[in-house]
Amino acid sequence: MSRGRIEQAFDDTSPAKIHRGWDMKKSKTLSRNEEGVVGIGALIIFTATILVAAVAAGVMIDTSSTLQQKAEKIGLETIIEVSSSVGVDTIVGERSSSTALNLTHMKITISPAEGTDEIDLNQMLIKLSNGTKMVDNLRYHSSTADSTHFTVTELRDRDDSFTKTTPVINSGDIVCITIKVDPTDGSSANIRFPVRQTLHLELIPEFGASATIDTITPASYGVDTIVILYP
Repeated sequence: MSRGRIEQAFDDTSPAKIHRGWDMKKSKTLSRNEEGVVGIGALIIFTATILVAAVAAGVMIDTSSTLQQKAEKIGLETIIEVSSSVGVDTIVGERSSSTALNLTHMKITISPAEGTDEIDLNQMLIKLSNGTKMVDNLRYHSSTADSTHFTVTELRDRDDSFTKTTPVINSGDIVCITIKVDPTDGSSANIRFPVRQTLHLELIPEFGASATIDTITPASYGVDTIVILYP
């Protein structure tokens, strides 16, 4: 073998060339490993993004459902409020005699507004004031008007919804509320309404708008025992 071939053979198997070949293989292996690590990292990030998006979507759906339920509830309450109201038709005062200085009873005729849903008078509150004294939170009683209760008499009931035990009225019905105000009777609301006296009345149903009347008693009751106070 010639010297050149011997040197070439020696050079191909020299430790330096073997080491360089190993380094190249190692570099390629490391490059593939790095690509694999990058791919796994990207997959983890992608999976995390999907999970975050799913959680966010779940929160949004839950929030949307909650808001929808609240909106429906508020809408229903608004409809009830708008469609439930009561109007005061007349207020009449009664005296015990033609010479009495104060009223003994007050009778208030009311009727639900057209299209009004049922109004439960069991749940209605009444406030009454003469400008210096107020009687509030008067409630319904089936038979006795006293210092804390009023009674109701049916005048017209189209659908027989009103009874003494279930005093419910609706559109088309007319009833008369009686409040005992006799200042000489300790069992009454004991509030004076002489002539030229401020009269404030407020009817507060369970749902819907309150009915408020502000007026003044007549300048003279004359000899009448029945006195028109409103309108």
